[in-house]
Parts: sequence; C-alpha cells; structure tokens
Amino acid sequence: MPTLLLQLLLLFPLSFWAQENNWVVSNASFAEKIYLQLDRKVYTNGDTVWFKCIVSNASEHIPSSLSGVLHAELIGADEVILQKKLIKIENGIGHGNFDLDKKIQKGNYLIRAYTQWNQNFDDAFFFEEYIQVFPTENQNTAAIQNIRLIKEETASDHLEVVFNPQLIDSLQKNKLNVYISVDDKKDSLLIKKGKNEQYILDYPIEKESQFATLKIETENQKTASKTFVLNQKYTDLQFFPESGELVHGLNSKVGFKATAATGKGKIIEGDIIDEQENHITTFKSNSLGMGSFFITNADSSKKYYARLKPSLKDKSLYPLPDVAASGTILSVYKQGNKVVLKALSNYMKNDSIFVRISFRGIDLYEKKVRLNQGFYQSLISTTEIPEGIIAFSILNNSKKPIAERLYFNEKPESRIKINLTTDKQNYNKRERTNLTIQTTHNNGEAVHANTSVLVVNKEELGKMQNLRQNILSYFLIDSELKGNIENPGYYFKNDSSMHEDLEVLMLTQGWSKYNYSKPNKSSLSINPEKSLTVSGRVNNLFSAKKGKKDVELTMMTSGRDKSFYKQKTDSLGKFKFDLNDEYGKEIEVLIQTANKSDKKISNSVVLDQKKSPAITFEPTQAIEQPDSIVVKFIEKSKKQKEIDEKFNLQFGGILLDQVKVNAKMTPNKQKVTEKYGKPKTIIKGKEILSKEKKWSYGLYSVLLFNYPDKVRIERMPDQNLYATVNNEATLVLVDGIVIPHYDYMHIPNISPSEVSSFEIIENAKGFTTLYCEVFNDLPNCAFVAPPWGNVIAIYTHAGIGLGGAQKPKGLTQTTVPVFATAKEFYAPKYDNIQPDDWQHTDIRTLIHWQPVLKTDESGKAFTSFYNTDNKDEMMIIVEAISDKGEIGYQELNYEINDNINK
Repeated sequence: MPTLLLQLLLLFPLSFWAQENNWVVSNASFAEKIYLQLDRKVYTNGDTVWFKCIVSNASEHIPSSLSGVLHAELIGADEVILQKKLIKIENGIGHGNFDLDKKIQKGNYLIRAYTQWNQNFDDAFFFEEYIQVFPTENQNTAAIQNIRLIKEETASDHLEVVFNPQLIDSLQKNKLNVYISVDDKKDSLLIKKGKNEQYILDYPIEKESQFATLKIETENQKTASKTFVLNQKYTDLQFFPESGELVHGLNSKVGFKATAATGKGKIIEGDIIDEQENHITTFKSNSLGMGSFFITNADSSKKYYARLKPSLKDKSLYPLPDVAASGTILSVYKQGNKVVLKALSNYMKNDSIFVRISFRGIDLYEKKVRLNQGFYQSLISTTEIPEGIIAFSILNNSKKPIAERLYFNEKPESRIKINLTTDKQNYNKRERTNLTIQTTHNNGEAVHANTSVLVVNKEELGKMQNLRQNILSYFLIDSELKGNIENPGYYFKNDSSMHEDLEVLMLTQGWSKYNYSKPNKSSLSINPEKSLTVSGRVNNLFSAKKGKKDVELTMMTSGRDKSFYKQKTDSLGKFKFDLNDEYGKEIEVLIQTANKSDKKISNSVVLDQKKSPAITFEPTQAIEQPDSIVVKFIEKSKKQKEIDEKFNLQFGGILLDQVKVNAKMTPNKQKVTEKYGKPKTIIKGKEILSKEKKWSYGLYSVLLFNYPDKVRIERMPDQNLYATVNNEATLVLVDGIVIPHYDYMHIPNISPSEVSSFEIIENAKGFTTLYCEVFNDLPNCAFVAPPWGNVIAIYTHAGIGLGGAQKPKGLTQTTVPVFATAKEFYAPKYDNIQPDDWQHTDIRTLIHWQPVLKTDESGKAFTSFYNTDNKDEMMIIVEAISDKGEIGYQELNYEINDNINK
C-alpha cells in the first residue's frame, strides 16, 4: 500500500467511512511533478535566468528517485526552441540557468521543463512559466508595421499590414513567408514584393476576433513576429454551476470568470436577470475577474442572463447555462473547522448513492448513504483530510458519477515552518548580511530540508514576487489544475480573503481541467531516464544464408576522459548505452560494429532521436504589456549596465562583450589558425547534417541551398562544383591539409555526416604562398597568384584530410548532448572597501541567489551575502522541501540605510 494511502487511513475514522471497493489509483498519480523556481519573471537582454529544479512524485511530493535527467527549454513566441539544456537531477534536486543573448528580441518567452517519464502523461505535468524580456537598447521592431483592422458592415473584417523584411535581412529579394494566427486558427501565405518595394498583407478575418499573431520568415530564415489585440473592448464571461449544472427547483452556487482580450482577469460587476428582465441577484468579481453568486429555486422554464453595470459600457447580455429539468447537485463549503458536503436531487428521493473522496488521483474512501427526500448532508473535519485539492463526488447505485466538485483544503500547519533571522535589522550600504535558516514542523521538531535562498530589491521585485509562482502555489494548485492560473502567488498571501479566492478558483477551473480526471492508460510505455544514454538499433542483422548475425558494438566517447563501452545488440538489433556523467554542451561519440570474431562489419546504425514534445505557446502571453513597476526595473537595469561599462572603460576593465573564451583547439585547427588567421564564419557539422535532405548529394549541395549568404556554390565549365566567398579567389583546406587543384572535384562529395566544422577565413594570411601550393604545376606562380583571397577550412571527424572524409567501415560518428554545466552565481564581495571602490555604483536588483542550501539535523543552515548601494528594503525568499515531501515558503524584509563611511 502506498505511503500516502497508509497515512490517510490513519487520518479518517473508519467508523464514519466504509471502504466498499478496492483501491483505485489513476495512472497520473505515478507522474512526476516538476517545479522550477526562477529568480524573477522580468529580464533584460544579456541577463541570466537562474532556476532551481525540484522533481517529485505526484501523489506525495517526495523528491523523485525515478528520473536523473531533466529537459529544460527556452522557447520563443514563434514556438521555436532557442536553448535546450539537460539538467542533472540528484535525489529530485538540480539547478541551472539560461544566458539571454544580448540581441534577444523584446517579448515574452516560455520556459518549459519535463522528464522523459512524464511524457507518459501527455503534457499534463510539464512545467511551464512565461517570462518577459525587454531590451536595454533600442531595437528596430518595424519589420511588421502599419497594422490596421478594417471593419465591414456585412462581409468579413480585413487585416491590413505592411512588412519591411529588409530591416532584419538585407539580402531579402523576392518572396516572403507569412504565418498568421487569429485566435485558434492558423494559416500560412507566400507574399511577393509589391509596389514601392513593400510587402502588403490584406487578410480577411472573422468578426469579433480576439487577437492575432503575425510571423514573417525571409528567404534566409530570418524571422520577426508580433501579437496584438484586435478587439480592445472584448470581454469573455463564463459561468460554472457548482458540480456541473443548474437543476430545476434547487438552489445552486454559480462561479464566474471574466477575461479581457489579453487573457487576464477583468474586474466586473452586474445583475443576474431572467428573460423578462426580473432581477434575480447581483454579482461582483475579485481583482482577478472571478466570483460567485446563488440562484434560488432555479427554473428550467426560464432563461437567465448576466447584465454588466452601465459604467462598464458593455450592453451585451451574457447567457447562463440552461437549467436542467432533472439532476443532482453536490455542494461543498467550509463551516468553521468542518467541510459541509451536501447532496440534493430533484428526481432521486430516497435512493442509495455513494459518496467518494479522492486526492491526487487516488480514490481513498467511499460510503454508501441514502437520500432523504432528495437530501443528504455530512460534516468532515478539515484536520482529517490533507492539504490541497480534494475531489468530492457522488455516484449512483451503479457506481456512475452523477456530480463532482473540487475543494481546496487549507492546512498550513502541515507545511514546513521556516524561521529566518538576520544578525541585524538595518544595514549600511555594501555591508555583509548573515542569515540563519531554521526548518521545523509546526510542533517545533527539526526538519532536514533542501532550501533555496533568493534576495531581491523589494521595491522593484517585491510585488511581482508576491503574485508569481512559488513552491506552495505550484505543488498545491498549479500542478493539478490545467490551464494558466493568473497570479498564482496571490492565493497564498495569508489574509482573510484567501479561502474565498481559492473557492472561486476551484469553481471556475474545476473538473474538466483537473489533471487527475483522465482515465488510465493501458500502459506506461516510456521508461524513466536515469542517466545520459545513447540508444538505437543496428540494421541488416539477418542473412539469408547464415540467419541472424551476432553484432557487437564498441562505443568511444570524448569528454573529460575518453570512455569505452561494449555490448551486444538484442534480438531486434536494439542497444542502449548508459553514459558516465559528462558536462558541457555535447560530446562526440564513435560506434563501431563487429561480428563475434571481432571483425568490423558495415551494418548501419540508426540512433534514437530524442525529439522535443509539441509546443503550445499561449497567444495571450505574447501581448502582455509592462506595468509601471516593470518599466522602472528596466530603466534601473539599463542604468546598471551603463555604469558597469563606463567603470570598466575608465579603470581598464574588460567589457563583458569583449571577453572571449577559446575552447581548446585540435592540432589541425591550431595549425590553420596560426598560419592563415582566425575564421570569421563557423558552421558546426551538426548544423550542416541537420539540414541534409534525402536528395542531398554531398557537402556542397547542403551549402548551396542553406548558406547562400555565407558561401557561393556554382558549377564551372568542367561540370564540377566550386566554392567561393565574396566573389574572391577562394582555396580549400581539409583538416589543415592542402588539397591540389586537380582533387577539388572530390571536395563537394564529402559526406555531411563526416564534417565536424566548416569555417571561412576571410583575407587569409599567406594566401599567395597557399595558392602556389594548390597550383603546384603552375609556371611562375608567384607572379600570377592573387595577392589576397579567402580560405575555407573543412574539418572532418577522422581528421586525416580528404581521404578520411569517406566513412570508415562499420563506423558511426555523431555528437550527443550532455548535462549543462551549472554556472556559478557571482556577486561582489566588499571585505575591504577602498575609497576608489565607491566610484563603481552597485544598484543590482538581484542581491543573492543560492539554489541549494541544506539544513542540518537540527534544522539549521547559514549563509551570508553583501548588500548593494540601494537605499531600499530588501526581501529574502526561502523555499524548502523535505525528504518526505513537506514544503515551505517564507519571506523576511530588512533595510539598507545611507549612513556609510566612505
């Protein structure tokens, strides 16, 4: 019996509940929950996105021992993965980062994380969070401009747009790909250049469309996109009767949710009226556009409508769901420290029904009860059920569900209690803060926990921190309800309105979106990914004469240490190598096939491709606009970067964008660089291979169709293909080896799979000398050779020149991704401040980030950090999870004063 079930057996008095069936567990209960704690939600270009990863089992939140690999992705609004990292997970914990490019475009981006095991459950348990990125420098965003919505009285409306793709791609000449999404409908077009060198779109759209997304792609794969609202006055108002429907003659609670065109909640109020405009009741939303009201003695012969207050300038009538002539309602509400469960039916009067309680996909208890004149009521102590989303349901005598209701049970005493203390309440600028963390149970007993420490400027990021995702909102709500929950941190702000707000959230985002309501799958076919792996199959295992071949595989990997692996394929030719932990971006892999006598054989090896799951980018996320607090944060970030650059220039420091880290070169590459110069263009072999088509006939054919802006490939009178750069004399080296001109005909046929790198050295050193080596049979070469030119350096995996570019027998060579190296968080240390140090102002918003800090057996941990020059209030945020799945969250504020001694 699972631990959770055993715990809940002890919680419930068996005299009250009678278990009348076997344990029923949803497959979703075996999923993993994945939580990423981000350092914030708003960034500027060039920033680092820091994150901590927690992977737990879904039912008990115990840090998972299933998966050792987490896939983390940074995704743009065009649903293109910009960065992908593999994060090492140990005992359910890991951490990593994304470095945002300095030229990243303004917009909202999706951070997604998942394990291989969780792909058994579709995307129900994928982690997703959107971040906003703003430039600190002006960006030219006018590639999509002059957007106009033309409204027609009878026909469809029209969207008129002018595109200027030359702003993002100066080589764009003819046709432009345009991708358009209007609400949930997608289309693609090919537009030709019109008059005045402009590209103009005239596109019909349905009336009352909500928003649109436009993306353009040039002939050279440069892209730009923009999402915008089509109807600024749009209001979507939906109604959710408690347990599913309004029923004739019964009193019903109705939840409602109002959203604007941006997808955000919209504050509304109004009246409920019937078709004769008789007033029934009033309603008013909370700040997130949600609320509830009661309809007494619902009448199936009437239609009910919501009418908004005149001040909202919306004269529409919003219809409520029809009232069912017969049905059953399940009402659940809190009364003191009890949960009242009430069943009402207008057609079952004295029938027997089953009452069921479920928690995270586990059907825990059922009790057979009898209705009395269509009514049943019971009380449950809130202390006897766990914290989180509880699913109550009633079933008929045939065990068919007839009414269902989600309820959130608040039980903060079950969380980890985190006590934070600093050595002082007020600090000077740049003074060191010493922080003590203590984690205990509610009774004061110490808890050994894994914590994280985040320190930010409260004035700039405090409000966002209070509303955004945190460990409580994720594990208790967001991971179990589908769809986007606006401002999830809002529900754990510890004030008296929390229960009411959670109640309307359960009503409006209920059963149809509950992650555990799906039926079980027949099997969980995707295995957990415990380590880095290389897997695939060997083809041509069978021979008509000899039957099945016995194939042995030998694999060698690069990395910190070269590793060798050996195994035999199974009966289907499949293999799987578990790799040692390697860190970086990727490593090279060589696989050799041989028979039982260790003789190399030419069986083809096909590696399994670990493709990313389908991406869905919520279009409303792309139109979120910055508020005044975000604008202030952007200005401050821009100012800090300007200060850093000026200080580095004045005091001889190295500007960040001037720092270049040179990876260790191979001997061949080192020799070429020293002799001919550094390459201006580098195209990785893996990128070239990814663009190879079935009809490709060698390296040059791939370059011809994919890199026309880098290198020109053309057929000469001798019918061979030759490569030139900038229409200037161009020579080719393969692995640093000079290729005689009469062998140039073989270069185009190099297999793309054998290329590790294709590099272009413009205006190469010693070009005349190299020219004479290539044309070694040319008389008086030194007098006729061009004085300058370019060199193409091709590097192959074999590393032995043109002859080694043909694939060796039975050898497969590729690269595989490995764990991302965790970047260390850097912050200045002010141990011994000198007078000149004050000339470099420190106004950082992110003060400290420590993703992993474990408390000891007494529940204590210690850390320290240095403050900035901000004369503001700082906020310390600590999140915690124990080995038993208990979670906790705590904040502490302190101030920085201006009484400093410079």
